[in-house]
Amino acid sequence: MSMPLISPSRFDGPLVERDAEIARLEQAVRSLRSGRGTVLEIVGDPGMGKTALLAVLAGMVAGSGTRLGRGHAVRGDAVPGQIFRSAWEEHPGLNTVDRGGAALDPQAARALATAWAAGAGGAVLLDDVQWCDPGSVEIAVRLVRNPVPAPLLLALSHRPRQTSPALLEALDDGVRAGTVTRIALSPLSADAMCELAGRWAGGSATAIDEPHDRRLADAAGGSPRNLRILLAAGWDPVLWPFQAGGDPGGLLREAAALASELDFVSPEAAVVLRGAAVLGDPFRPEDVAEICGLPAGRVLAALGELSQADLVRARSRGEFAFRDPVLGHVTHEHSSLFEQSAGHQRALDLIARRETDAAPLARHAEHLLGTASETAAPILARAAAEVVARDPAAAAHWSRLALEYIPHGGQARAEVEILLCRALIAVGRLDEARTLIHRVLGRVSELPWQLALRAYGAAADVERLLCRYPEAEAIAATALGLLPDPGPGGSLPLEAVMMIYEYALVQTLRGDHVQARAMIRAAVDTTARPVHPTEVAIRCLAVCQDAYLGDVEAAVLGMRLCANAVDALADPEAGRSPEMFATLGVAEFYLERFDDASRHLNRGLKVASDGTQMHVVLQLLLAHACVDLFTGRLETSTQWAVQAERLATAVGSDEGVGLAKAVRASAMIWTRGERDVPEILALAGSAIADVESHRSWWALSALGLAAQVQLLAGDPEGALRTMLERADGQDVAAAQPSLEPSLKAVMAMAALRRGDLPAARRWTEDAEAAASRLTLPGQTASAIRARAALHLADGHPDLAVDLFERAADRFDRAGMPIQRAWTQAMGAAAADAAQGRAAALVWLDAASAAADALGALRVQEDAARARAELEAARGEGKAARSDGEGPLGMLSDREREIAALAAAGLRSREIAQRLFLSPRTVEAHLGRVYRRLGVSSRGELPRIIGNRGGDGGGDAT
Repeated sequence: MSMPLISPSRFDGPLVERDAEIARLEQAVRSLRSGRGTVLEIVGDPGMGKTALLAVLAGMVAGSGTRLGRGHAVRGDAVPGQIFRSAWEEHPGLNTVDRGGAALDPQAARALATAWAAGAGGAVLLDDVQWCDPGSVEIAVRLVRNPVPAPLLLALSHRPRQTSPALLEALDDGVRAGTVTRIALSPLSADAMCELAGRWAGGSATAIDEPHDRRLADAAGGSPRNLRILLAAGWDPVLWPFQAGGDPGGLLREAAALASELDFVSPEAAVVLRGAAVLGDPFRPEDVAEICGLPAGRVLAALGELSQADLVRARSRGEFAFRDPVLGHVTHEHSSLFEQSAGHQRALDLIARRETDAAPLARHAEHLLGTASETAAPILARAAAEVVARDPAAAAHWSRLALEYIPHGGQARAEVEILLCRALIAVGRLDEARTLIHRVLGRVSELPWQLALRAYGAAADVERLLCRYPEAEAIAATALGLLPDPGPGGSLPLEAVMMIYEYALVQTLRGDHVQARAMIRAAVDTTARPVHPTEVAIRCLAVCQDAYLGDVEAAVLGMRLCANAVDALADPEAGRSPEMFATLGVAEFYLERFDDASRHLNRGLKVASDGTQMHVVLQLLLAHACVDLFTGRLETSTQWAVQAERLATAVGSDEGVGLAKAVRASAMIWTRGERDVPEILALAGSAIADVESHRSWWALSALGLAAQVQLLAGDPEGALRTMLERADGQDVAAAQPSLEPSLKAVMAMAALRRGDLPAARRWTEDAEAAASRLTLPGQTASAIRARAALHLADGHPDLAVDLFERAADRFDRAGMPIQRAWTQAMGAAAADAAQGRAAALVWLDAASAAADALGALRVQEDAARARAELEAARGEGKAARSDGEGPLGMLSDREREIAALAAAGLRSREIAQRLFLSPRTVEAHLGRVYRRLGVSSRGELPRIIGNRGGDGGGDAT
């Protein structure tokens, strides 16, 4: 992805991330206005913004009415006092001195500075002081060590590596004495550089590409000037660090001031510098000597000169590097085409004698295309194959270049085209990859079966990632027909295993886990102990299938073997099949091994080429978001989901977008309060709309999460509709065996809140049956909690309280703290009825403390509401006792609780939802209340028992 061409005039605007430095400038100007002078020293590496900061200071001084002089050192100008002359060129006293032919010595300059600052004060701002002539240095030292007896602001901007030692010593002494204020400009942060990139790109689409901008910021090294140069060069992450960008002319135009530094070194040092630019950072003197054809001693002498000029810097182990990479690219473009071609040929020959890999040669081979293409193109193809797993962007670039010089037709071209397709898939350019691989399939009959399988595999992969599952399945099925028969006891070749893996992935994402597992079993059973990354990956997928389908015993055994195999792989090897981290992490998630899942998902994100293998990264982000959601890390879950939603949008995955939204809504329902419920429901509805036309793994996962959000948000009808009518009308819970207990429990709770007790009992029984098959603590806890809620609704709090306690304990053992806290808040009513108010308060205290630690505002609100209801019931009990055998004394605790809520104006359905009863049960209780109190309707209740607060009203529903 390349940046748009930028005009140098566009690089303007306020400084970024320099507030502290500007504040110190303001302080110096305030001191000047009050009659006190000072010396300001502004230091930093080239391009950090020293000149820009001086310009800000000049604006402050000009606005104060103080006399202002500005000077800039001219490198190579030997006129004594040149920088001060340029600052005071309009000063009449200096003109008189000039006409008399007298030199501007330190004493005369001090007198002029005193006259300049007399009265309202004066400011002298000097830039690039490191290039001053000796006379100017002597004057500056005098003014720093002996301040003038007048309000003078002297500002010196310089590069300390190149500044005169005498002036450095004077400034250091002044800093220690407090007469010099030093402002050191450090490199800008990545955020600041991204802000500048966005501003200077003029609001283009690329300007808001955060990963692109962060890589650009890193390339610029925190230097605003380097950032301008790279933008003008059309910086492209695919080309970096081998090239600065696709526009060498733009690079040279914007880097004109930087390139002028190259004109002040000796001819031989310039040759050495250009030879080093061919090699790139870091470089060794002996290699530069071979590139330049110079003796080693003369190269070392030249490097000493270049180090003194701060163009190169010594590193460890006898190596050198350019002051910064941008300078190296500017130097390279200043070389002639002949120098470049000859230099890169020598570098290629030199490195080829040392290296067996092609990747280190690719930079030089690229520069030889057109002159030595028959050698360069094969090197680029081999280099692309070596780095496609860890750097697919570079692989795409090199393989595309190689294809320009490989004849059409034949096996060699097909191999590179398949390689390019794989690289394009990894960087998310799926449409381009699809077009390319279908061209290869057009002549697949001409290819050996091994290469044909690789072509079909790439084609199925890209169709799968485009969510074109029927096409992916058809392509994979065609390829499977090419597999050779291994014979009795024989093993499948690697190409066959890879094709089976691809076909199983298609089936998995389509939601057909049974067929996928059968296919995987055939491959796993016929392969030896996994060594190749694809063999490990297919076993991880098999474990994921076992876990998803609820075969816990087989999944746990396979998970241990796979974890050992994955952990033993080095990152470069694992990067060849990075999906293994996603499938293994998901399996561990289903098996409630959340810590192991987080560990493997984190490593997967690291291995997946720093975010360039976009489809794999999307899977890892979504899985990570779900793990953190279940384990109560709500803030990080939301962060993962936001990243996943952006990436899914970029690659055009509606299902990925829907699942990311569902995770976000699930986190929000816990962290937000009642007032945000409409927003949360809207987000859940948007997630459902994204996935409801699909029957895939991600779609089912999104629907299950969205249904729980709807239940918690007070929409039980919507929750049941999502579980039973979406995804082509299939039962979302039954389609996900590993999560069936918790999802059936959601359905049971929704039915309970709707007052449909038969349905609630039926789905609770389903949840319990599924939980008994899985024997996982968290899933079992969900089924137990559903049964507890049923007991409470049936008026058996003594049975319910024990089950709520068991459910909370199992959620705790599973590492699901939010579910535990919510269970405690929910079970407080049962504890109150069965064990008394003190026991209920213990439950609520535990729920509140956990919710506070987790940031779960929803649970805090539920606990606070339950606590308020306990207090209200206590007040009613006291009133009843004070009245002796008054009206409330004739009611049971549950009847008093329901009567108080009815008197407060709540409808029967609202009372039922709050107390986890059915509306029918509430009506039955109210009927007994009316008879015992001698009233005919709820409208008379406030008169007898008082309105206990709350709002709303209406007849029973």
